[in-house]
Parts: sequence; C-alpha cells; structure tokens
Amino acid sequence: MPEPNKQSLLRRIFGDPVSDSTEQQIPGIRASWMGRQVERPDLEGNVTSIKPMSMFNKWRYPDAYAMTSPFGSIQLNNDAITRDKQDMNDVLIHEMTHANQGMGGFLRKLYNPSKDENAAINAEAMRKVRKTDIELRGR
Repeated sequence: MPEPNKQSLLRRIFGDPVSDSTEQQIPGIRASWMGRQVERPDLEGNVTSIKPMSMFNKWRYPDAYAMTSPFGSIQLNNDAITRDKQDMNDVLIHEMTHANQGMGGFLRKLYNPSKDENAAINAEAMRKVRKTDIELRGR
C-alpha cells in the first residue's frame, strides 16, 4: 500500500479540499474524494481544493475533464465528465497525480509535457478497483 503523503502547508491551512458548495454543485464528490484518499494516500496530501471549473476555463478548454494548478487546486468540468460518461474516481486519481507533481510538474510541462502526463495516465490506469471491472466474490 502506498505511503501517506505529508499534507502541504496550503492544505493544512485551508483544511478539507471539498467545500459544501462544491458538494452541492457536484453531488457525490465528497464521497469520491474520501474514497480516493483511502485508495491513494500517497497522492492526497498536496490537493488543496476541489471545485467546479470556472466558466473561463470551460470556454478555453471545453473538452478537458479537469485542470490542476501548480498549488494543488483541482477544477472539475462536471459537464464534460457527465457528457462523456467518465468515471469521476479516475479523473480524481489523474488530477491528484498532477497535484502531487507540484510546481516542478508545472514547469516540466514547458519542456517535456508527456512525462508528467504519462505518470498521471498510468496512475489512473493502474487503479485496483474500477467501475467497469467485474467483482468476483468467494464463498
């Protein structure tokens, strides 16, 4: 099991990344976030906030499911996620990986964008529990 990541200073200051307002705008996001914290404690420490994507960013990146700032803020495009029937948990793991990459990941995108994106894609692909998996139970 991955080791827990020490929470960033911003996370310790601002507390729980999912606000009540975000939960109202994206129903079920708090439960999804709590599950991803258990699933990948090594990635959750640098996430400072989870909120809906701004109208400007939706206009600028209409097909993006989410964006992550260099300071760990995740903005989710729930319209695109719902429209394309994406698994919110996969999107969160992907963006949590970017949050964990921090400012270094943001700067690496300027000269080697595929490296950090591949790490996020791999984290998403390697999830142990997936909605589309068939759960086999023993007696």
